[in-house]
Amino acid sequence: MKTEQQPKIVVLGRMCLDPCGGVVWQALHYLVALKELGFDVYYVESHSNWVADPCNPSANPDVPRVMIGDVLERLGFADRWVCRAAHADNSKVFGSLSREKLKNIYAEAQAIINVTATNILDEDQLSCDRRIYLETDPGFPQIKLHEGDAKMRDFVRSHTHHFTFAENLGQPDCGIPKPDLHYYRTRQPVLLNHWEAPIDSECSRFTTIAKWTGGRKKEIKFNGDFYPWRKDLEFRKILDLPARSKQPVELALSWIGHDDQRMLEENGWRVVDARALSASIHEYRRYIQQSRGEFTVTKDQYVRLRSGWFSDRSACYLAAGRPVITGDTGFGHVLPTGEGLFAFETMDHILAAFDAINSNYEKHCRAARDIAHEYFDAKKVVTDLLHQTGLDVPGENRNTGTHAVVSAKSSS
Repeated sequence: MKTEQQPKIVVLGRMCLDPCGGVVWQALHYLVALKELGFDVYYVESHSNWVADPCNPSANPDVPRVMIGDVLERLGFADRWVCRAAHADNSKVFGSLSREKLKNIYAEAQAIINVTATNILDEDQLSCDRRIYLETDPGFPQIKLHEGDAKMRDFVRSHTHHFTFAENLGQPDCGIPKPDLHYYRTRQPVLLNHWEAPIDSECSRFTTIAKWTGGRKKEIKFNGDFYPWRKDLEFRKILDLPARSKQPVELALSWIGHDDQRMLEENGWRVVDARALSASIHEYRRYIQQSRGEFTVTKDQYVRLRSGWFSDRSACYLAAGRPVITGDTGFGHVLPTGEGLFAFETMDHILAAFDAINSNYEKHCRAARDIAHEYFDAKKVVTDLLHQTGLDVPGENRNTGTHAVVSAKSSS
């Protein structure tokens, strides 16, 4: 009896370019969810350079982080991935997929999903009829499109379907200009069974993992206002938080200088090196699971433009049953807040959120986990994304509610 062939899907990502725990998990949530839904899944990445080791910037840049290959092999993708340096001679290739095999895969694939929208599509990839632009950092791209940037226009329109984490796009309070383009809303999928952890009421420290500076390429001016894209500027606004609260807060940071670290520590913040824990997906996950919850700030661009953006890292905290306190981007329009998840605008909001969580910690842990199950379940989110492109899941019967979807509806 002939076995029906699984439909192919190709995921493009940036794991070799930025081989840190959060970036790797972001791609894995899509890869594994698609595989569990019944697709034959491949991972492809092309960049002009790689980071060999996030803990050693001087390591050989011609060799992508070994962690990527090891992780993909353990998850069943040993012969289904390739990272290719975008050099003229194409001599630097890692993974088992040849160019000829890739060409056939693209032609047969049901879809190519450009996660984080950072891979420029090549001629072979354009042969796929369903090319999904998946924008995880909204605001900057829409402004560039609004201003008529030809490079951004050509890149975005090389895709057939366009998704964004700007879940507030098109709403009256959203300041992002709405391009002449049909956008669908989506959010980060999370593999819930990979993040479950018992509640630990004895754990006292709220944590987060972040780059202190960076992201200057995405800073932009719009309508006479300047919109930065840096975490350090937002933390400086609440530098006196430890003096205002007895709640221990620890920041796992990269890209921070000695003077800034000393400034934080002198003001009562705990600071640890993010690079070591982010070099392993297991250490990254363990750090989140061993936290009381997440406290973090949100980049100004997301907040002032009221994009509705929500962090994939924060979604992982929720999946681990850890409450989250984060800057308000307008995500309260689509996600429940007040139990397990808190959006803040002022110092008083932060202090009130700490008090609420500590008054009934286990209740807020359960609420956090419930939010993750309802809104971030990887199979639900990915199924919804595919449905909006007209693609069904193998073996799915929509009439019976199989793979029922609760994530955001489309927005044009």
